[in-house]
Amino acid sequence: MFEFTIHEAAFLNEFKEKIRAYVNKSYQYTMRFLASPVVCDYRDNERLILISVNKSVYQNLYSFLHLNESHMQYAAFACLENALYAMRVYEALVLDPADMHAYITSPDFSVEESERAREEARNNREYSDAEEQFSVKEFYNALHAFNTFALKTPAVSSQLHNKNVFLGLSCGRELSDELQNEVRKNMVGAYLSLRKHMRLFFNGGIDEEMEDFEDEIHEMFTDYVKKF
Repeated sequence: MFEFTIHEAAFLNEFKEKIRAYVNKSYQYTMRFLASPVVCDYRDNERLILISVNKSVYQNLYSFLHLNESHMQYAAFACLENALYAMRVYEALVLDPADMHAYITSPDFSVEESERAREEARNNREYSDAEEQFSVKEFYNALHAFNTFALKTPAVSSQLHNKNVFLGLSCGRELSDELQNEVRKNMVGAYLSLRKHMRLFFNGGIDEEMEDFEDEIHEMFTDYVKKF
C-alpha cells in the first residue's frame, strides 16, 4: 500500500484517503444524477453519452488511485491524464448544446476548439477575482508533458532513488522524495479537477451529505495550501 513518507506524511496520507472517499461518493452521486430524468433533463442519446464520458472520468480516477497503491506511477499518471481529458469532454458537452450536437453529428468535433471559444468569451467579460483560477486543461497539458517525457528531467529523475532506478514493473517499495512529490502534486490536481467537474452537476440540497463532505475536504485542502 502506498504511503507518503515525505514532509507532512501523516497529513498527506489522511488527505489521500479523503480524496479516495471523494471519488467514491462523487461517483455514486453523479451517476444517480445522470440516471434521473427529474433532475437531469436530457434526451436519451445525450444521457447515454454523458453517462459514458462520466464513467470514463471515474474509471480512470479509480485506476489512478489503485495503480499508485501498487507503486506503478507511470501507469497511474497516464490514467489521471485520461480522466482529465474525459472531464474536458464532459464540460464541453454540458455547457453548450451546440457542442453536444456537434459531438453527436460530426466526426470533426474538437475539445480544444470548444475550450478556445469559451476562453474567448470569458476574455470578453469583465474580469472577476471570484472566477475559478484552476484550469483542468493546463493541468492536463503539464501532466501530458511529464508522461510523454517532454519534461525530460523531472520524468526521468523522479524514478531515481539513492542514485539507482528500480528495474521491475513498479517503481519499487521505497519511492524517492521527488517521485512522492509528483504523486502529491497529482493527488491535489486530481482533487481540484474533480471538484471542478462536480460543479457541472446541480446539487442545491439534493444531497446534503455530499455537500457536507465537499465542505469537509475543501477545509482540509485549505490546510494543505497553508502547509505547502
